[in-house]
Amino acid sequence: MKPFPLLILIFLLTIRSYSQDVVQPELQQHSWDVFIKRNAENPSQTDVIFIDLLSGDQSALSASGERFTLTNSGVIFLDILERQVKLAKADGIVRDHPFINVNSETQRVDWAVSDDKDRIVWTVSRRVEDGQLITATWLADVAGTEIRELLVYGPRDGIQLLPLGFGADHDDVFMEAYAQGSEGLSPYPRRTGLFALALSEDELATRALPGDQTCYCAVGFGANLMLRLAPNRELNGLDVEIYNLDGGERQVIPALSRGNYSEGGNILISADGKQALYALSQLREPGAEQDELRTVLVHVDIENGRQRIASSPISGPIRPLSFGEENRTALVLMGQIDVTWKIDLEADRLVEVADAVYLGQIGDH
Repeated sequence: MKPFPLLILIFLLTIRSYSQDVVQPELQQHSWDVFIKRNAENPSQTDVIFIDLLSGDQSALSASGERFTLTNSGVIFLDILERQVKLAKADGIVRDHPFINVNSETQRVDWAVSDDKDRIVWTVSRRVEDGQLITATWLADVAGTEIRELLVYGPRDGIQLLPLGFGADHDDVFMEAYAQGSEGLSPYPRRTGLFALALSEDELATRALPGDQTCYCAVGFGANLMLRLAPNRELNGLDVEIYNLDGGERQVIPALSRGNYSEGGNILISADGKQALYALSQLREPGAEQDELRTVLVHVDIENGRQRIASSPISGPIRPLSFGEENRTALVLMGQIDVTWKIDLEADRLVEVADAVYLGQIGDH
């Protein structure tokens, strides 16, 4: 594989401030920055690139996959040709995932990884004879030394469970009772039927998450907060509802009035819970011609209770990746899927930093 262009070297200098926020001290000895990029010769494949931060050496592999997710054991993804979950490591070898297993009866497999990349929760759904769905939910550390079946849900007609994330100290797993067929109603995932699995060694308890459970809204988790984008009909925009998941305290930041920009999602919350970013796109009228999506980036100051537009409109989606430099900057994907940008949130200035998607940094486990 050809080496990265000069642009990636600039990016590697930039990324240190982001990596230090999320990498454990014991991993600083030997670690890799990890990227994904569509294969130039075969766009149906994705290149996974590991860059050694000690030597500068890089290794790469190509896969026909989706949902590439970074963990402390490597990159997991769904191989769409083999319909198997795979694990890619910095040695350039792709393996079957050692404990997330699917078979011919599997309808769908989904997963979520903890912020420290060391815990994973996954669901495997299958159909039974009458067409209903049964979902098994599992929990493990990424090394696979502690594997636990949490819950078997169903059978239900068209309803399955999806994992969304972890609470503080990994004491809770956030889940959605997901209705099949709801895809495509918005450019961003919307959630309803949200609940938490409260974990303990002896028993498992469930509890509804706070807020209006009838709201079919974009939701994000982080820093033990749940952030929801709820329609505000008077302002024709989205209120930012923020719930403290320890005590259920609710904060509401009023909507921005932005014309027909009223579809929000791709929520990112900073590690300290003081800032958030999300994408805000134009609402597409039913039956209208499918023009290119126009999107802006919205910066939410949770600490001071305000939100603002932080970018000019662009064609295509926006996905925030990570905060850096004490929340003064962030990495984002803007429009093009294979380009990572850095935005200065004080000057609202964008700089292209890599012609690949940055997944994050891992250490030698």
